[in-house]
Amino acid sequence: MGFRKVIKTILPLVALAILLSACGKSVIEEYADAEIVISGITDSEFVITPRELLAMETVSRTATGETQKAGTVGAEGPLLETFLAEYGCKPTDFAKIRFIAYDEYKTTLRNEYLTDFEVIMAVSSGDKPLAEVNRPLRLLIPGAESNMWIYGVVRIEFERAA
Repeated sequence: MGFRKVIKTILPLVALAILLSACGKSVIEEYADAEIVISGITDSEFVITPRELLAMETVSRTATGETQKAGTVGAEGPLLETFLAEYGCKPTDFAKIRFIAYDEYKTTLRNEYLTDFEVIMAVSSGDKPLAEVNRPLRLLIPGAESNMWIYGVVRIEFERAA
């Protein structure tokens, strides 16, 4: 096979490989390793990242809040139930779960939020990264009041049920 024929054969394959690797780049790469502190599941605190959450079974959902400010939110990430199953737990093992944002805003889930709603631990907006203010994690709870859709979550505290 001549040099030109080899080049004509290999060059398109190299270009295709570069294109595919660029397309495969995660939409969360910019904040994929941001740390989210978890307490109350195991004996000691540990850290999880958006990259690790995205590696779990995920769902994609969209919900519209009751206010114009809340708007319509798209979310992709594991369900809270899926996340807890990774540690041998389920939502009803806990009396409450507190989500704390980088600005110290807090949302606490208890009762029906732990049994009757899908709680999505969103690490992206589907094919787009989370807005910078929402990183590294936001909650989306379709059907719940949008004031529970906390964003900028950097810490999650689990309190066991008695």
